Order: sequence, then structure tokens, then C-alpha cells
Amino acid sequence: MNTREKYKIRKSTKYVIILILIILIVFSLSNLIIEFHHEKMSLTNKQIYQYTNKFNYDYQINLISNKYLTDKEVENKDLAYVTDLIDNIKLNLNYEYLADKETEVKYNYSIIGKMQAFYTKDGEEQKIWDKEETLLDEKNFEKVSNNITINEIILLDLKDKNDLINSFKQQLGMSINAKYTVILKVQTSTNIEEKDITNEIKPIVNINLAEKTTKITGDNNIENTEYISKQYNASEKSNALLIIFNLILIAGEIALLRYAIKAKVKNTIRNEYKYELNRILRICQDKIVKVSTKPNDEGLEVVHVKDFGEILKVSEELFKPILYYSEPENEKAWFSVMSGKTSYRYILEK
Repeated sequence: MNTREKYKIRKSTKYVIILILIILIVFSLSNLIIEFHHEKMSLTNKQIYQYTNKFNYDYQINLISNKYLTDKEVENKDLAYVTDLIDNIKLNLNYEYLADKETEVKYNYSIIGKMQAFYTKDGEEQKIWDKEETLLDEKNFEKVSNNITINEIILLDLKDKNDLINSFKQQLGMSINAKYTVILKVQTSTNIEEKDITNEIKPIVNINLAEKTTKITGDNNIENTEYISKQYNASEKSNALLIIFNLILIAGEIALLRYAIKAKVKNTIRNEYKYELNRILRICQDKIVKVSTKPNDEGLEVVHVKDFGEILKVSEELFKPILYYSEPENEKAWFSVMSGKTSYRYILEK
């Protein structure tokens, strides 16, 4: 088979290949056009601001004149303090706001005192008293900075509150737990890249009320950092590697299309003789006996039939095999059933 004949394809196959290649070329061209003109938008987060809140408190216990303890003897803050010997408490509140960049910051703060009492019934703590008072009125400030500090000293005289709670216990015969809470309320606000950033913190200091001894506890030496991010739309330019890949792909597809268009069509002509012979041999292979010599008609009555089905019927009725002889070069085949002096014959030829 020569080279020209080797690369012939069926007509239907040729048109299917051409159609598929055209679809692929159109698809690749569309992708290429999109890559050239389309800027992909993606969202990205970027940190724009960072700030830290710091708070701590310190205090000094001042005693009434007594023969048991002096002010110097109560400087140890790990000790509990005898409530009836306390004159007042000097409370020092310290707050710091520290940011990573200077901005215009507005801030305000105030100090609130809250007296609360709780009664425990069947294991459940119930609040029965909640009184609030202002220890320091709200102050407002505004400045360009990355650092804000607040230092306030509050002098607490809780003798009247202790007396009030003790009187309540005695008159109503209720065993209650009470505490006095000092709250520093701080609020800051600023604007970074058109984004409003508000920060609020409320650290507390707790003092026991109406107990034999007084303990001072709270949010001491606390620190927390906040990170502020902003979402941006980022445009991504067309990918150069993807464009080059699409160009190579289109060039390859066009080359294949040209080859497919020029390809010779193989004209397939079916040989009806061989097709029918193969069909007969396949269907009746258990009844057919192939012989190597052409049937001899001498002394026999030859009955020619026009259809192979008649030969098959005779074979089945007489219980005789079908003798088969073939001349491939002449495309001619004999099918015979022999019975006595009679030969039933069907000849298949081109």
C-alpha cells in the first residue's frame, strides 16, 4: 500500500473530524479574546491598622486611727483588710491606647461606681440590689496621635455603704453578699482609609462590702490587641503564559483542520458475493462440509434451486450434509446435497 493510499479516511470520519476541529478553534479563539480584554477582579484583605488596649490599677488602703494596725502595715496587697478599720481607699486607674500609626483620635472616658447585692436561694444566686453612681463625669478629647494615656485617682469612702448593707441584713434577717464595682468606661474612634474604627473597653475593680474582711480584685494588668483589615478589589492582568498557550493551541488546531480537509476519502465498495458467502457459512457452519473438488454431474440428475434456503430445507429433510466447493478467483461457490442419483444444487456467484 503506497503512502497516499495509507492516509485515506472514510468520508463520514473526515466530516466529523472537521466539525470537531472547527468547534475547538472557535472555543480557543473565544478564550483568547477574553484573556486579552478581561481584567479579573479578586478580593484581597490588607491590614490597615493595629491598636492595643492596656489597663492596670493600683490602690492604697488608708486606715482609721486604731491600736491594731497602721497604714504601713497594710501595704502588702496579698493580705485581706479588716473592713471596720478602713477609712478610705485611694484607687489609681491607668489606661493606655497604643496604635501602629498616628491618626486623628477622638476619645472619651468616665468612671462609674456600682453597688450590687446578691441573695442565694436553693443554690441560685439572685440579684436584689443594683445601684449606680457617677464617680467621674465623662471627659472628651481629640488629638492626632498613636498613643493615649489616662491616669485617674479616685478616693473611695465606703463606710456608709457598708453600714447600709449591714443594716439591711439585720433588719430583714437576710444573709446577702455585696460588692462595690468601679468601672472605667473608655471609648475611642478614628478613621483609617475611609473605614470607621471604634474601640470600647470597660475594665473593672471589685471591692467586698459588709464583710469582716475586704478584698480588692479585678482586671489588673490586662492587655489585648486588635488588628483591623480592609477588603480591596484587586485587578489581575491577563496571563501571558495562558495567551501563548492558546495561540499555540489554535495554530495546532488550524494545521490539523487543513490536513483533514486535504485528506483523501476512501471509497469503500462492499463485495456482495463475499458478504453473502460469509453469511451462509456463518449461519450453516454445522451443516456444511467443504470439499476440495468440484462436484461431478455424470450420471446424476442435477436439480438447480434458486435460493440457498431450498438447499437448507432439502438437507434437513434428507438428513444429508451440504457439500461446499469454492472458486475464490472466479468468486463462485457450489452448494450441493447428494441423495441417490439426484443432486440438489445452489450456485452462488458474483
